[in-house]
Amino acid sequence: MADQQSDAGTGSVGGKTFSTWATNWTDCTNTTFSKVHRYWTSNSALHKEILAVLAAVTEVIKLKGGKESETEYFAALMTTLETTSEDVSLSAVAYLLSLVLKRVPAAVLKTKFSDIEKILFEKLGKYASSYSTSLLKSLISCLATVFRVQDPIVWNDSSTVQVFSGLMAFIVHNKPKVRKAAHHAICGILRGSEFMISGHAPDHHPACSVTAKYCIQQIEHVGEENSMLYVLSLLKDILGVFPHNSLKSTCEIILRVMTLGNVMVTSKSLQALHGMFVIKPKVNHLTADLNAQIITALYDYHPAENDVQPTVAWLAVMERAHVNLTRLDGTLCLSHLPRFFSTCMNCLLSQKVEIRQAVANTMKDLLKNCVSLNVGSVETSLNKMFKAVQKGLGYQYFNCWGQVLQIMALFYEITGKQFPGMIKKSLLTLADLRDSHNFAYRADLDVAFGKAIQAAGPKFVLEAVPLKITGDGDDYMFPRSWILPILRDNIRETELQFFTTYFLPLAAKLRTKSIEFAKENRAVVCKAYDALSMQIWSLLPGFCTKPTDLVTSFKGIARILGSAISERPDLQMDVMAALRKLILQNLDNDENRAELSRYSKNYLPVLFNVFTSEPENERDSTRLAALETIKIYLKITDKELVTSMFDKVIDKVSEEDIIPFRRYALLDLVIGLVLYVDKKRLKKTYIIAKSYVESTNRTIQKKSYRILEDICSCSSDQCRQFVKSNLTDLKNVLLSSLASSSPSSKAPRLRCLISIFKDVDEENDFMTACMPEAILCTKETNEKARMAAYNLLLEMANALCRWTGNEKKDVMNEYFEIVLAGLAGSPDMITATVLALSSLVHQFKDYISTDLLTLLIENTCILLKSKSREIVKAAMSQLKVFLAAFNDVTLAQYLKDLVSSLVSMKEDNRHHFRFKAKELFAKLIRKFGYETIINICPESHHKMLMNIRKTQERAKKKKAREEANDSEKEEIDDDTVSMKAQPESIDEILRESDSEPEDVPREKSKSKKAGKGQAWLIEDKGSIVDFMDPKVSKNILATKPCDKEKSSNIKHDFKMAADGRLIVTEPDNSQEIKKVTAKDDGDLDELIEAMSGPSKKSRKRKLNEEDEDLTVSYKAGGHGIHRPIKQAKKPEPGATYKAKKARGDVKRKGMPDPYAYIPLNVKGLNKRKKAKAAGQFKGLVTGAKKGASKGKAKFKKR
Repeated sequence: MADQQSDAGTGSVGGKTFSTWATNWTDCTNTTFSKVHRYWTSNSALHKEILAVLAAVTEVIKLKGGKESETEYFAALMTTLETTSEDVSLSAVAYLLSLVLKRVPAAVLKTKFSDIEKILFEKLGKYASSYSTSLLKSLISCLATVFRVQDPIVWNDSSTVQVFSGLMAFIVHNKPKVRKAAHHAICGILRGSEFMISGHAPDHHPACSVTAKYCIQQIEHVGEENSMLYVLSLLKDILGVFPHNSLKSTCEIILRVMTLGNVMVTSKSLQALHGMFVIKPKVNHLTADLNAQIITALYDYHPAENDVQPTVAWLAVMERAHVNLTRLDGTLCLSHLPRFFSTCMNCLLSQKVEIRQAVANTMKDLLKNCVSLNVGSVETSLNKMFKAVQKGLGYQYFNCWGQVLQIMALFYEITGKQFPGMIKKSLLTLADLRDSHNFAYRADLDVAFGKAIQAAGPKFVLEAVPLKITGDGDDYMFPRSWILPILRDNIRETELQFFTTYFLPLAAKLRTKSIEFAKENRAVVCKAYDALSMQIWSLLPGFCTKPTDLVTSFKGIARILGSAISERPDLQMDVMAALRKLILQNLDNDENRAELSRYSKNYLPVLFNVFTSEPENERDSTRLAALETIKIYLKITDKELVTSMFDKVIDKVSEEDIIPFRRYALLDLVIGLVLYVDKKRLKKTYIIAKSYVESTNRTIQKKSYRILEDICSCSSDQCRQFVKSNLTDLKNVLLSSLASSSPSSKAPRLRCLISIFKDVDEENDFMTACMPEAILCTKETNEKARMAAYNLLLEMANALCRWTGNEKKDVMNEYFEIVLAGLAGSPDMITATVLALSSLVHQFKDYISTDLLTLLIENTCILLKSKSREIVKAAMSQLKVFLAAFNDVTLAQYLKDLVSSLVSMKEDNRHHFRFKAKELFAKLIRKFGYETIINICPESHHKMLMNIRKTQERAKKKKAREEANDSEKEEIDDDTVSMKAQPESIDEILRESDSEPEDVPREKSKSKKAGKGQAWLIEDKGSIVDFMDPKVSKNILATKPCDKEKSSNIKHDFKMAADGRLIVTEPDNSQEIKKVTAKDDGDLDELIEAMSGPSKKSRKRKLNEEDEDLTVSYKAGGHGIHRPIKQAKKPEPGATYKAKKARGDVKRKGMPDPYAYIPLNVKGLNKRKKAKAAGQFKGLVTGAKKGASKGKAKFKKR
């Protein structure tokens, strides 16, 4: 298909039709048959016949002076269909007719309906048993198209119903593709007819009753299992559009056939019911009472708890049934949910992980889609549901505590605010579980506990689960201290007063206790109380997140917060974070904003002092937090207060005897305050900043540029007017200070230029002066400076478009000429220019003319042959941008030049950039094809290109395998959990599923796995299965049950009595007791040795002991082969030379001197392993030397 699309894309689009190989077969210009021309294969007889028929019909229309309209083609093809008798020709005509019927005016099809219906139905009946699947598919599609455009009154005619009934017969056809076509046709007619999708659609389609009767009739033929399955597959998409009586009858028959115990029938039945609920039938079609009755009936078909596939499918159907019932009657749905939740909790006891996960997901979906919409209606039902879930905290559910806690978390979130008393008892149970030893689900429990805090509030939760921290007689293990981090992460939208009355006194008391213990030198307890105090203060930002009582409670804590900022450095971060949250979340609340603004005169001086004080640690982030808090507080501060503070800061900045650190801090404050002052003070700030622009102190210079940046980018009226009135002076200052600007000042300087270009009028000279700086800064190491440089280049392009008013293509030619001038500079300038051009090409690719693109590519080809690595690297990056920005048709004319430049790089650069070049060749092959590239490249590069092709093919195969595995998994999931799939929408049903004839090559569908549809029956020994029992479905499994008797492989040596009792005998032999005792002592010795560490002696002894155990495992005795024999002792190596009295070896007469072989190893030749090999014999050589020295000493004494 990709090749066909690329072929089709090479045609001319400028007002002409596409030219392909099929154009030579026919002169048809009607776009209805574009698929015939474009997406086709020439090796099929049917395809050639289709083209031949189309060519003949087109020729006839042209001979008669026709305009090749859809109506003319329709008339000609209908005539041809009547007169043609050969199967291949009929298939071709029917296919073309199926294409053109979709575009024929509805009035024509309504007028000629009886004739069309008669001809198509006759052909369909005649060839019903034909082998030509394509013919049947096309005829079915034609009939469906004609039926969809008819008026409702046509369905009162018996002939119409008769033809429709004949069409329904193909639902159970023996060919799958024909069945699928009939399936789409029926769905399209019932759901997609024109009068059904119009604004005044009737309640249901007139053919729904006929369809329901036919489906019921087919299902009732129990002997025809396949027909039953085919009809159930159809009902999945159309059951929801049936009228009430038909829908009720069909649901009854579906529930009846589920009692057969056939796994496939049950699965398809559940799919049909699931599809009905997903479609969301009208209220008068599926009433709330009928929906509730279906839910009640489905409990009788509950599968066994360990049968994965049916259980998951059943859960999905029940979920959709309850969700649909919520839509119809929320109160009635809540009354049914307690029973379903109890059933789900029983399913959580299943041994299968898949079932437990499916149950948890189902319950969570019901809580979101059903309970949350009706949470305040029926408290009794909610209590029953919550009690059922709360049972899951029992120890019999320990395998699924994770899922239970997730469900409870959602329950807390939905119902905790309205019914906090309902969840109070469960919170204490959670706390006890959390405190239990080695509880494995602490993360899930913490989430659930956090949701309760969010919903019910910290005050209620701490009443239910006390913190057990008072400061008097506390357990120093603090068992409930785990609650504090959860409170910190989940407190929001609650009472700030609770923090003031409960937590603040507690934190103060803990702080006092910590100081007392510090005086008593009890360091551990001191640190514990200090940490708890800090944790309590960390709760403050949460309490300040949208508090409900800010106006009444903030005045009680405001003074304490100010004291904490000025006196407690350890609390400054939490307090300032709390203030920032309070301000930012109440900017739109006038009452809260006014309350916070009252204290700005108190907080701002304190924050100023914190920021201007020199920290002991340079990495301390408190100053930055203070500055951020100041900037945010200035948003709600009175202008008079801001003005007075600004004047004080400016006066202090102007002082000459202040230390550098304080000057830096004051300049930062000026940056924050300058946005809120009047024009007069702006002028004063501008003069100070201008005087510092050319300062040799880089920090002061950077901060002065930051002041200019904020003035230029500010959106207030004062700043806008000031910038316009001083624009000329600003430009002169920035141009004159270019030479003295430091690297750290580049980013704010460039951002200042960006703001100026947004306001400046036509200034080509100013742009020309700024261009070199913008280009060179694209190579800055500072990322912010590089991004500012790229943004400045884009802004200058936009400014040029705004100044000239010409078309963007013409402006781009002029702008790129300005940028291209940089290619005449130094190597650094050339590299930066190429990078700038790459960014501009990427941004303005749609406005680059052919001449400009030619110029850019020619320059790139020249630069690829440069000696400079930096230039070549930039040129290769630009080439990569070209390949990504433009299509293959645009770049085809430059392909030879690009490839020639790549293969003609300097030898040094070719080796250095070989991997980048290989990556570019891979992109070229993907864009233009392997054959095209290899024909252009010299033979020296063919080996690399072949390697690229193999790598790409390998990657394609790997991707195909992964997709195949994914599709296989999806198929398995569809078979097991097909309920989760949504039924086809009406657009999907009406898609052109019959747009391709049968001979189109397709991927072979994977064969279904053997054993599908098998079932197993669980029988208890000594009992008979009652198949009339409605609960017998639990004994029919879709998965093979495990044999518990065979699965237990535990063996024991005890004898068993006839009644099943174990007989345990005690050993009477004292020798055996001694052996056991000795064995136990040996095991103890081995344990002690293992604990003390391995040793050479212990290893040797163990080996010898194992050998002894092996030799004495059998004792000889008896006759024949069991007679006792004398075993010869194996001589130890070197025993011949062993001395009898002394140590070491001795010489023997007539025998060679004692020696030992040292095997040679080829690894010893390796230089890296030479030291290791030599070290192996180091001990041996040392021992030999020691022995030789001792021998010499003894010899001398003699």
